Parts: sequence; structure tokens; C-alpha cells
Amino acid sequence: MLTSVLLASLIWALGKTARRSNLAAALAVGTLSHIVLDIIHHEPNISLLPLQWGPRLGLNLQGYPVLDLFVELAFCIVCWAVFGGGKGLLAGIIVFNLINIPLMFPSENAFAPIIAHPFLLPTVILLQVLATWLFVWWFGRHTVFLEEAVGAPPP
Repeated sequence: MLTSVLLASLIWALGKTARRSNLAAALAVGTLSHIVLDIIHHEPNISLLPLQWGPRLGLNLQGYPVLDLFVELAFCIVCWAVFGGGKGLLAGIIVFNLINIPLMFPSENAFAPIIAHPFLLPTVILLQVLATWLFVWWFGRHTVFLEEAVGAPPP
């Protein structure tokens, strides 16, 4: 957890030195919020120390799929509002969260392929992260072009 705080601070500082305050803040919040959301969503398996033994954190919100979906979606919408995203980005946020529904409400034996092939889950997560980054980059770039064309940031 301390590593996440240090990494978020480093990302923010690098962004500030590059004079990209909004980008620095967004990346730092994204980095730090990841561990906070992991603690909220995961079963108690997140270690505080890089050791096999020791305290473990996790509130197991994933055990309550409807609440899990609501919290995840609400967090994304709050971030969208704070950072002034456009309508396209909001639509994407909602779609990407809806795509997660089969993982949040799995049918019986839905995870059998993942158990048989442990590399599948990290691969699916990696592909989703890359698709999300591409989507956010595209709509973030589009917002920047609009700001430059109009001469002022959107309200």
C-alpha cells in the first residue's frame, strides 16, 4: 500500500515538472485509487507487507455483485465529472462497466477455463486495460482538440 502512495506521488511530481497538472493529477489519482478499490472489492488477500505471512486486507465487495457494479460505476462517473470528461467518454465508461457484468455475475462453471488455464484472467484484464487506455486517450485527445478550437476548457 505504501508503494502505491510513493508511486502516485512520483507520477504526480513528474507530471508537475512537465507542466501537465491535470494529467499529473489524473494519473496519480488513478494509481492511488487502484489499491483503494482493490481493498474494497477483493476478498481479504491483499498483503500490507511483501511477505507470505502478515495482515491481509479486503472487504470482499465482489461477494455482492450488484453493490460491486454500483460502486465501480459510481467511482468512474465521479472521476469523469471531476476531470471534466465529454459525453463520449461517459458513454464509454458506462459501456466498459456493463462489459464487466458477466464477470461480476458468473454462471456455474464460468471460471472453469480460467482455472484450467491460469494465464487467461491476467490476459483478459490486460486486454481490457489496454482497450480502456486507448479509449480514454482517444476521447481525452478529442477534448483537448475541442478546448484548443474554442479557446477555453469545457464547463
